[in-house]
Amino acid sequence: MKKYLISTALLAASAFAASVTVDPSTTAQKVTGFGGASVYYQSWIKNLPAADQEALFDTAFTGLNISLLRVGNWYQDEDASKLQDDIDIVKAAKTRLGDHMKIQMSSWSAPAKLKPSGDLNGKVNGQKIKSQNTLKTSNSDPYGKYVYSDFANWWKKSLEAYKAAGISPDYISLQNEPDMEADYEETLFEPTETNEIAGYKEALNAVYDAVKGQTKLLGPEPLGIGYSNFEKYAKELDANKLDGYAYHLYHAGDGNDNSGNNYLNPENFRKPMKAIADVYGKGDKPIIMTEFCPMLDEPREKDMLGLAQIMQIGFTDGRLSGYIAWQLFWGYHSQMIGVCPGAGWDLDGSGRYVCDEAGFKIFPEYHAMRHFSKFVNPGASVIATATAEANLKTVAFLSANGDSISTVIINTGSTAIQLDNPAIAGYGLITAVQSKENGLKSKNISVAACTVLPARSITTLVYKKGAAASTVATCKDETSDSSYVEPIIVPTADVVIVDYTATTDVTTWQAMDDKLSAVTYGTTAIDGIAGYASVPLAGCDQSEETCGYQNQLLNISEEGAKALASCSNLVITMRSQGTSDAYVNVGGAAGGSWVDYEYGKLAAGSKWSETKVSLKKEGENGSTALTFNSESAGIYIAKIVATGCTGSSSIKMNRRVAFNDSKTQAMIFDLNGNLVWKGLKSEALNENGTLKPSIRQGAYILKTKNNAQRVFKK
Repeated sequence: MKKYLISTALLAASAFAASVTVDPSTTAQKVTGFGGASVYYQSWIKNLPAADQEALFDTAFTGLNISLLRVGNWYQDEDASKLQDDIDIVKAAKTRLGDHMKIQMSSWSAPAKLKPSGDLNGKVNGQKIKSQNTLKTSNSDPYGKYVYSDFANWWKKSLEAYKAAGISPDYISLQNEPDMEADYEETLFEPTETNEIAGYKEALNAVYDAVKGQTKLLGPEPLGIGYSNFEKYAKELDANKLDGYAYHLYHAGDGNDNSGNNYLNPENFRKPMKAIADVYGKGDKPIIMTEFCPMLDEPREKDMLGLAQIMQIGFTDGRLSGYIAWQLFWGYHSQMIGVCPGAGWDLDGSGRYVCDEAGFKIFPEYHAMRHFSKFVNPGASVIATATAEANLKTVAFLSANGDSISTVIINTGSTAIQLDNPAIAGYGLITAVQSKENGLKSKNISVAACTVLPARSITTLVYKKGAAASTVATCKDETSDSSYVEPIIVPTADVVIVDYTATTDVTTWQAMDDKLSAVTYGTTAIDGIAGYASVPLAGCDQSEETCGYQNQLLNISEEGAKALASCSNLVITMRSQGTSDAYVNVGGAAGGSWVDYEYGKLAAGSKWSETKVSLKKEGENGSTALTFNSESAGIYIAKIVATGCTGSSSIKMNRRVAFNDSKTQAMIFDLNGNLVWKGLKSEALNENGTLKPSIRQGAYILKTKNNAQRVFKK
């Protein structure tokens, strides 16, 4: 039955009524926690200006109220001095959160001395060899044919060193992604030992005996749960030697789609998550998702709902007890919080990416995590929820002592819904928090008998035992940002340059060097993609005379050529043909005219990546072809799309005229989206750009009708 609301300035569309039921008497698994990882970029964080650093820690730890922090075991060379950045970060977290926050530690590699290659990355003479990237063999180890005892003793010494330094892991995983052949630190383990690779089962037995009683063991933590990969490991293990199960979600969707697509289609996760839960989630051992992200160059607004819905599926059908997103903080293009220490800091020392201004940014996925982590503490139980509305996704949690209930409701549809707030016997609603895609986020909204759930939004309703029901009968949309102007997009959409799921024609490719083999069409499914171009590349150092720059040329249609001139970026779905990441130089060509767009774009090893390439340098070159070259031996390309297009796909921008806005209304928000001050802009800012009002020191957002800027209270 449709129920139309009176339109307000903030509610642009009518909403129909829906209901959600919450049953605290039907309980499922208990919550271990929520959080993210502090792995890599620790030095970026520690080199922030002191005020920014403290504001970052307040935002990441207090703001999110995380209960799980994932860190790496970096004690490979047994030098405790190298752990200092991690120690400082954990200390900052514990200062704010105490024992509420638990530490989960994973090892990325055994010490080089325990590997046949003698190299953390498993390389021999610069070449990656699978059999050299596992444990060394042994003729006397009691656990098997490899040096499992030495590996276990190293773990024991690691825990002792970390504990002495102030980090006591509550959970450890003996190997991050034991199935992942990567170009970075790793150690490969098969489910059980083979003649070539050490066994996870045997390693777990050894580590268990070495560290039992000191910490809890999680495993097997494979790259993904597609292809029944988790089960291949888990079924071989002695469950009595595991305190919980852990996995990642790369190649995890039903059909094993890539990470970026799975974020846009979270229902892909329901089937494989449920399959694991049906076997491993019925006892008292927690299942924790310990790493996942979209694997994209740029954060997307849509990823906020993507993460929230993945978590909703995980804590319902997947029977998850914990969820650890990959990037709690990272470089400036991050999952939750992006960090830049200042000009001159690049991604990996190669000059591929440089950030300019010291500080940090909050991205949409931060708010998705906060809807769970801020209001649900360890020990809570998942309880039953139900709704007849297909676009509403719900999950609820009963606190450990039964005094509160937190219900997370996700409106995945394109229409606002008026929710008749759940009536829970003995409990009253005390807090309502909401985040909207392209709107306000982590905003406390009015408590009433109903709640407007805007299109594409997340709402958390917190109930307190014994609290009175609200007497306010009306509700309104409070998170649709009145200053946000939806772009007017004139169809058509993005321009597809090539899509090998729709065509098998690779005759438009041309090798520009006799050393290169021809491009072929691939049909053997890789991570769910069964149509792609197999593009051979140099496979040698192109700066060397014997190698030289070897280009593959992709001739494109007239429409594609126009897109290069009128669009802002290319998004290339590609993947390295090897297990190591490939870095590809991408450019354009028009007859004898060449232009280099960007160097060193990622084609990830062992997984598909959606890589953005800027078209700023195209200018008036008039390219009719794309060029690709790399020191890698080859890449696969599934799709190339031009995005951010003008002309036929124009986004009409409002023309603005500069004026003195000192007398305009201004609002100051904290970094969680809460309004802390309102008045004239002239009353908000000092001449040096710092904040005037008497509010707590830290970073804030100053918003006027015309713009928003990050500002500080000194």
